[in-house]
Amino acid sequence: MRIITPMVIITASLAYILGLLEPSMWAKAGRNLAIFISQLGFEESLLEEALAAAYETVLLSLVGVSLGTIIAYLASPLTTPAISSPRLSGVFRLIASGIRSIPAIFWAILFVILVGPGPRAGALALSIYTSAYLTKLFYESLESIPQEHIDTLRVIGLRGLSLSMALYTHIRRQVLSNILFMLEYNVRTATILGFVGAGGVGYYILHYVSLLNYPAVVTFIMVTTVFVILIDTISYILRTRLS
Repeated sequence: MRIITPMVIITASLAYILGLLEPSMWAKAGRNLAIFISQLGFEESLLEEALAAAYETVLLSLVGVSLGTIIAYLASPLTTPAISSPRLSGVFRLIASGIRSIPAIFWAILFVILVGPGPRAGALALSIYTSAYLTKLFYESLESIPQEHIDTLRVIGLRGLSLSMALYTHIRRQVLSNILFMLEYNVRTATILGFVGAGGVGYYILHYVSLLNYPAVVTFIMVTTVFVILIDTISYILRTRLS
């Protein structure tokens, strides 16, 4: 209760500031919900288009994970003080942290400007964000390796890339689990990149929302949801077996 009481006070205060306690807003929301529900449906004629959009979304996610993994795999040792120098690792950590602090959709906007709208912008945005996120996950795993083991590898002459590869063999389960986690994350993130023109199903959802074609919106959301649940389930099963 010591936590709940102040949270209730803070929530009520912020809700009042944002206008969330206004009865007129909730009355309007109720009317709009009734209209929305009355127009729900599934347009079978758009099923093929929805499947193609969902496939493109998954493709963006896979490219983002594969390219991001390559970059993170090479960059993570440079961010680990036990492998790299403290000064160099600090610089690379700062860079990775800066990239990671920018949401993927902002990277999508940047790449839409650079390479034009379409799936290429989405793939590049997911790749750069994934690389920074996986870099953090990888170097945390590398830092979990006992220092004595790292010193032993140094004694036998391993340095730089060879030392990194030897250490990666000890955390391969964590590495694979992190890659699968990012795949789940990217599939969900890729669904909204189309809102800014970076390909994927988000473009179609935004288009049909602007036309107030709610059955079409529901069709694309349902197909995408099935894809996301399928990939999440497969990823969860694989990560469970790795743990």
